[in-house]
Amino acid sequence: MTETAPDVVVVGNLTIDDVVYPNGETNMAAPGGNTIHAATAAALWGKRVGMVARVGSDFPRSALDRLEAAGLDLAGLTPIEGPTVRNWVIYEADGRRDWIYRTPRERRFEVAPQPEDCPEGWTTPPVAHVAAMPFHAAARIVDSFRTSANRPLITLDTHEEWTDEASRDEIVALACRADVFVPSHGELAAIVGYDDPERSAKELLDAGVSAIVVKCGENGAVIASRSDGETRLTTTPALQVPVIDMTGAGDAFCGGLAAGLAMGEVLTAAARRGAASAGAAIGASGSLRLLSRKAVAERLLAADGDGRPSPNGNGAAPPGDDSDVMEREIATIPAVLRDRLELAGAAQPVVDRLRESGVHSLVLVGCGDSAFACQAAELAMNIHSGLRVRYQHALDFARYGVRYCSEGTAVVVLSFSGETGRPIEAARQARTFGHPVVALTGKPASRLAQEADLVLSAEIPTFGFSPGTSTYTAMLMTLLTLAATLGEAAANGNASATDSFRADLQRLPDLAEQLVRAGEPAEAAAARLVGARFTAFLGAGPNEGSASFGAAKLFEGAQQVALATNTEEWAHEHYFITRPGEPVVLVAPTGAGYDRAVEILEELNYIDAEPIWISDTAPPSPALHLPLPPGLPEALTPPLASIPLSQLGLHLMRLGGKRSYNFRNEAAAEEHYATIHRATIGNPA
Repeated sequence: MTETAPDVVVVGNLTIDDVVYPNGETNMAAPGGNTIHAATAAALWGKRVGMVARVGSDFPRSALDRLEAAGLDLAGLTPIEGPTVRNWVIYEADGRRDWIYRTPRERRFEVAPQPEDCPEGWTTPPVAHVAAMPFHAAARIVDSFRTSANRPLITLDTHEEWTDEASRDEIVALACRADVFVPSHGELAAIVGYDDPERSAKELLDAGVSAIVVKCGENGAVIASRSDGETRLTTTPALQVPVIDMTGAGDAFCGGLAAGLAMGEVLTAAARRGAASAGAAIGASGSLRLLSRKAVAERLLAADGDGRPSPNGNGAAPPGDDSDVMEREIATIPAVLRDRLELAGAAQPVVDRLRESGVHSLVLVGCGDSAFACQAAELAMNIHSGLRVRYQHALDFARYGVRYCSEGTAVVVLSFSGETGRPIEAARQARTFGHPVVALTGKPASRLAQEADLVLSAEIPTFGFSPGTSTYTAMLMTLLTLAATLGEAAANGNASATDSFRADLQRLPDLAEQLVRAGEPAEAAAARLVGARFTAFLGAGPNEGSASFGAAKLFEGAQQVALATNTEEWAHEHYFITRPGEPVVLVAPTGAGYDRAVEILEELNYIDAEPIWISDTAPPSPALHLPLPPGLPEALTPPLASIPLSQLGLHLMRLGGKRSYNFRNEAAAEEHYATIHRATIGNPA
């Protein structure tokens, strides 16, 4: 007996599943069972949850340790001799799933829970959920709870084989002894003999069932009850979220429903909580996935039926879920682009000083997102600025490159915060060696700005702590407007090219608006990345910087392994570790590297990888397409490519229930930022 009785007791089964995926990969001896799915769903909502089931001698101890560490009470798990029920679970490419018993079929009767398995004191929780099990075992459990003092509210799920074990009248009689009958759509149809959930629910109410919630999968749930002789029939929609794994979704619904009832919610509100639990479950895989998807479930509960925040403001992300910050900042990218264009004149004093100093070359310097912005802007700067421009990482410039820059070279150092150590070191070293320094920063009073000769502001509003998206765009767009202003000042007789470049820059905000609104392709793509061993991001020229930016959003948000490389280098290196079904993101707008990207896409399909194609053209061979607007020169595609890449990181963070950066604690965060802000000054080679 535990010191504190649970709020919800879940009675059901445990299984061991040998899973076979469509690509031939397997996940052997995975812990499963409806008790785990329903109990972890109830625990999502802060309820004390007790589990009652029989545990075979071969059930993985590591799974039980994880459940116990997460706060679930395992006092109701009864060890028994012999094996746990074991199944083959076979997935087909079209989403179908088949179950095949590996243990003898009669073993399910031997492992079915019995009333005596419930610990003393657990017979009077606020809610007891009786999960799917053999009919006569379920009847004994329901009757045991009904006869206890201060009996709990009982929710009852069905099993697909009940119609083989009992008559319709016996099943309806058992449903009448529960408080909320929670059958699946298909199992209810098998019981009543026809397929009409609303009609069936009314018929069962007439037969004496107190309340019914029919789980209808992608069609939501039908809720039926009777008050003062009046029948109340409502529906709650399923949340439209990307489907990774449907296993346990119905049990997760039941667990969320039980939690809502234990919280005192009316049946319709509790059913919405059940739908949010199921939505969180299907967006990931593994029987223990709900242990880490609390933020996802809370966001879904706060959303309308399409999974998006409701317009009345009730859809805000819960406290501590910083994905809403990332989403808001992505939404501001079109405004950031417009702001940078309107403030393009601020670059003129910088341009005038550089021209007066006889500068003929620029080095673009940064690290992290700032480095990616430099790499993404290098081509446009070379084409349009009238100067020779190259990118170098801040560490490499400060320690290896600064001594060898020719006279007439200026250094543009990027850091949005202006407090990052390596850019500060690069600026100081550049000045030591006599090179003019331009600080491009969102903080004009920062340490970096104090080290510079000139400051170019990329100041924009931000909303909180999340992976950088709009800040990257602000720095990149500021470099592009600098290129245009430099080109206009370079009396090179090519005014038409400069005018065309300016006109294309002016198109970017409206095109970005279209991409931000059309986020569904990125959401679908994110679903393919969940749980991947790693995701490769490929790009060439300016979009090698885009590829690095996309990979960084997976590190920072979803904390999922990613790598970024040149489109060509994938074929030489990463080809050898890319397995069938693994995602590869190709950033491949029309341009100088496009034909090679097409050839790499063909190779990805040849090895049965999972390509995601970010381009202004439809993929010439199979791939999930994240479209970019057509008609822009390649040098101007990185600001737009960053939008689906940012959305990809956002959706993957939400699907995984992650928070940004995943620092272990506040001390770890402080130590990390002390490391990257430390402006040590080295001795250049």
